[in-house]
Amino acid sequence: MKTRIAFIVIVIMVLAGKLQAQTKQQINNLATFAKVWGFLKYYHPQVAKGNPNWDEEWVKSTLTIKKIETNEEFKRFIINWYSSIPKVKLSNTITQLNSDSVYRVFNEKDIKRYNIPAGMKQELMNLYLYHQPDSSKYISNLSGPYKLDYVWHNEEAFANPAYPDEAHRLLALVRYWNIINYFYPHKKEFAPNWNKVLTDFIPQFMADKDAAEYRQTFMKLTAQIKDSHSFFVQKEWDAAHKQNPPFLVYYIDGKYIIGNSQYEQLMKKHDLRAGDEILAINGRSIDDCVKYLTPLTTGSNAACLHRNIGESLFRIDTGNTANLSTRRNGMVINQQISLYSYGDLYQHRSKNHPPLWVNMGNGVWYVRFCKITDNKSLVKMYNDIKDAKSMIWEMRDYPYFPTVQAFLPGLIARRVANEVNYDGELFYPGMFKAKVDQIPLAPDTLKLPLYKGKLIVLVNEFTQSLAESVAAELSNRPNTIVVGRQTAGATGNMLFTDFPGGIEDSYTAVKVVGLNNSFKQGQGVKLDKKISLSIKRMQSSPDYELQQAYLEAVK
Repeated sequence: MKTRIAFIVIVIMVLAGKLQAQTKQQINNLATFAKVWGFLKYYHPQVAKGNPNWDEEWVKSTLTIKKIETNEEFKRFIINWYSSIPKVKLSNTITQLNSDSVYRVFNEKDIKRYNIPAGMKQELMNLYLYHQPDSSKYISNLSGPYKLDYVWHNEEAFANPAYPDEAHRLLALVRYWNIINYFYPHKKEFAPNWNKVLTDFIPQFMADKDAAEYRQTFMKLTAQIKDSHSFFVQKEWDAAHKQNPPFLVYYIDGKYIIGNSQYEQLMKKHDLRAGDEILAINGRSIDDCVKYLTPLTTGSNAACLHRNIGESLFRIDTGNTANLSTRRNGMVINQQISLYSYGDLYQHRSKNHPPLWVNMGNGVWYVRFCKITDNKSLVKMYNDIKDAKSMIWEMRDYPYFPTVQAFLPGLIARRVANEVNYDGELFYPGMFKAKVDQIPLAPDTLKLPLYKGKLIVLVNEFTQSLAESVAAELSNRPNTIVVGRQTAGATGNMLFTDFPGGIEDSYTAVKVVGLNNSFKQGQGVKLDKKISLSIKRMQSSPDYELQQAYLEAVK
C-alpha cells in the first residue's frame, strides 16, 4: 500500500513539474512572438499597411502557440508563420541614421536577443538596417496638414466587451508593451526591465476572470512605467470612480494630509482644515488604502507618485459621500463628507473664484496665472502690475494654453531657445532626433507692457507638463527665482491610445531636456529655493507655500 501511495505521489510530482515547464514554455513562446509581432508591425512595409490584418494574426497565432510544448516546435511554427508573410524589398544601403542628434530606445542589439532561429534573426536584422520607409496603417505624425512632434497610434479599439476573451486581453498587453518599447523616449530610465514586464504580465492577463480583474491588471501594467503622464481612462469606470473631495491631498512627513483648497465654502461646510491628517476613509485605514493603490499608481518621481495616490484615495469606492476620519491637534474627528464630480467643482469655482491677481502689500503682487483664460484679462493684469516691486507667479496648477502662447512678451524682452526636444521618428520606430525648441507663441498683437521687476515662480508636485515648461522657461529670465517643492517631472507632448475593453492609456511621447538644467524628466523644474512643509507649518497658515513665496518677494 505504501509503495502504491509513493508511486502516486511521484506521478503527481512529475506531472506538476511538466505542467510548470509547459506553462513557462508557453509564456516564453508568447513573449518571443509578441516581440517579433511588434517589430514586424512597425518595420515590415506590407504588415505596416495592414496586409495581413495584424491584430487577427495575433489572435489566431495565440491559440496555436498555447498548444506548443517545446522550444523546437515553436521555432518551426514561427519560421512557417514568417514565411507566410509577403516578401520584403530592402534598400541596397543601410538606412538607419547615425548622428549626434539621434537617440535610440531600440536597436539591433534588441533583435539579437530574440529567441528565434539564426536565419530568421538575420532577416529581421536586415529588415531593420536596410528598412525602406513607407506608409503605415498604425502610426502617423500628421494632424491634417500639420506635422506633429510625436508619433500617434491608430489602433482598432475593440471597445466591447469590457471583459475581452483571452487572446484580446493578451493583445492589449502586447500592443501596450510594443508601443512603449518603440515610442517611449524615457524607456531606458523610466521603464526598467521592460522585457521582464512582458513575461511577468502574460500569465496575469491570461488569469483574469472578469472585467474588474482585467482592468486592474492593465492598470498594474501601466504603473510599470514611471511617468506622470500615464493616465488610465475607461468611461464606465471613470463615471463611477472620479468623485473628489473639496481639497488637494498632500504627502507630508510620511502621512497624507488635507492640503490647499480652492473651495473655502465647502471646507467650512464640513469643518475641514489644511493640515488635518487623514486616518481612514469608509472604515479602511489609510495604510490599507495606500497598500491597495500603490501597485496601480505611477509617477515620474516619488512626490508625484504620492500626489497621485492622494488623488485616488477617495476613488476606491463609488459613492458620492465618504466617511472620513482625521486627526487635528491630537483629536480624532469622524464625519461624513460630500464628494464632487469635476463638473460640480468647476461650477463652484466659476461662482466663487478669487481675484486673478491681487496686491499683497509692500509692492508684491500675486498672479493666479493658470486661471487667466482671456487676453483682455491678461492685458489688464500686466498694466496693473507693471510697477510692482515683486510678483509671485502661481504655477501650482495647469495653465490655459492660448494664454501661455500670449503671455511671455510681458515678462521676457528677448526669448532664447530653452529646451532640447527629442521627437520620435515615424519611419524608424525606436529612434528620436534632437531639436532645440521652445514654447510656441501666437503673434504678439497684445502689445503687453514689459515687467522688469523681481519674479517669484511658485511650484510644487501639482506643477506638471505645460506648467513645468512655463516655469522652466521663466527660470531663465533675469531677476527670477523658482521656489516651492519638487514638480511632477513630466513635460513634452503626451497622447492616448486605444486598447481592448474600452480602455485608453497615455504616456509622454517627447523627451524634453531643459537648457541650463532648468528641467529634467523625473527631477522636474530646478528649484532655486525649496520650501519644506510639515503638518505644523500647514496648520499655521491658510497657504504656507504662498506665505514663504511672499517672504522671498519682499526681500
